Amino acid sequence: MPISLVMPGSVLPPRSRRGRTRGPSARPEAVGTVISTKQMARYSALLWGIGCVSGELVILLPHGAGENVAGLSVIAAFAGVVAVVNFWQGARFGLRVNYVLSVLALAAVTGAVLCARHSPMALGIANLYVLPTIFTASFYSARAFALYLVAQAATSGAVLLPSGVTGASAAWAVLLGTTVTVGVAVHVLQQALKLAATTDPLTGLVNRRAFEPILSRELHRCARLAHPLCLVVIDLDHFKEVNDVHGHQEGDRILGEVSRAWTETLRSTDVLARSGGDEFVLLLPSTNRHHAIEMLGRLRSATTQGFSAGLAVTPPHCTIDDLLRLADDACYDAKESGRGQVVVAGGEDGVVVRRRIVGGGLVDGAAV
Repeated sequence: MPISLVMPGSVLPPRSRRGRTRGPSARPEAVGTVISTKQMARYSALLWGIGCVSGELVILLPHGAGENVAGLSVIAAFAGVVAVVNFWQGARFGLRVNYVLSVLALAAVTGAVLCARHSPMALGIANLYVLPTIFTASFYSARAFALYLVAQAATSGAVLLPSGVTGASAAWAVLLGTTVTVGVAVHVLQQALKLAATTDPLTGLVNRRAFEPILSRELHRCARLAHPLCLVVIDLDHFKEVNDVHGHQEGDRILGEVSRAWTETLRSTDVLARSGGDEFVLLLPSTNRHHAIEMLGRLRSATTQGFSAGLAVTPPHCTIDDLLRLADDACYDAKESGRGQVVVAGGEDGVVVRRRIVGGGLVDGAAV
């Protein structure tokens, strides 16, 4: 079945219609595609706040002799300041700043243990190592988290083992086992939640939530390198009729079959996502429109299921919302023009070309 392509080089006018996605609303950049930087900062502020309150309780409650109360007060006050700054300004911090904060948290707990190193209270204060463990387990990669565990084991051992406090060796072993167990459990659960939140369960593709941060990263990368980038919104043709006549199980089978066939056809650098229903979004980084059209031809040849699509080529100073709107509007125009159409929008040349794909090859080209 041939596919016609309409390629306007100029931007298509926006078109209002009911029930169509017009691109994502502005929101903070996702961390790990699951949680926003603001949420991450609030979580960090909570853990620093818990550390501050714990330090104050150690000072205020009866604790015996041998503690450096002044040092504990300074560390507790520092934790409180970091908690406040994180709460109000933490959304502006990048991942590197959070790495630094994790090192500072490790140093703060170690300093607090040193302030009570000749007192049994040191064994209780050492339990605060679990706070930075929870944070790193929640938000860092497996490698970064493992490095943190090694650093924590080394630093806690360096201050507890030579302290001379009765039971310090056993307490360090229990602390190590507890923090590793808690950290690994949190990390595994977090990764499972991340996978569930960013993957479409039917097709195994990334979903819209995971796709947008990837698009943001690639858009900035291609702009920095002066590389072209293409975004395609794809709608399967006559899919509603398939569900109505043959049932949703047949529709699910087609979605899975199409997803597998297209994934095998695409390059490793391309990203295919299912945005919902019978709609897919395809990111083609470092790809001009001619190569993008060739790729659409290969996708058409990979399955018997027809589709209509809108292909957006990055115009100058393009934002994520602009690109998604261009592709979405172009896809809508393709559906309105007749099934099996592909409309290409964007670019700088202002040329409109009509072409037809048969078996992945371009024929019947004409400027209009």
